[in-house]
Amino acid sequence: MRPAFYALPQGGWRDYVTLLHLPYTAWHLAYAVVGGCLVAEVPWGRLGLTVLAFFLAMGIGAHALDELAGRPLRTAIPSRVLVALAVGSVAAACVIGIAVALRHTLWLLPLIALGAFLVPAYNLELFGGRFHSDLWFGLAWGAFPVLTASVACAFLIS
Repeated sequence: MRPAFYALPQGGWRDYVTLLHLPYTAWHLAYAVVGGCLVAEVPWGRLGLTVLAFFLAMGIGAHALDELAGRPLRTAIPSRVLVALAVGSVAAACVIGIAVALRHTLWLLPLIALGAFLVPAYNLELFGGRFHSDLWFGLAWGAFPVLTASVACAFLIS
């Protein structure tokens, strides 16, 4: 029995594809696209960078930490690789976010810090699991991408 309907047969590269939680990753990335499209004039390049940052932080980083914390997908990916994937992808997402913030609006900086906090807090169930609840799921993986993408795309350089 597979651990999820989208899980590929276990082993090798298939574990890495399964780790991406592709249906859920696409669902949450769609929230970032919706947020970016709430502005009058969509800056497509900036929206693309925002979606890429969310893919890295949530699609790879958060899911790597989730797998590290309890192996819900039963992959054979070594723990040290999961840690490297999480740290590297979240760091890359933060670098993208900081670059966009420095170019367009510093209002993104607190959101980047919040996102960098939410990924480990939610997925590793830090603080006694306070941030791993239905409420925080909706806020972190639903409302947060919409808000962040809206802020990222709302400020246009004349």
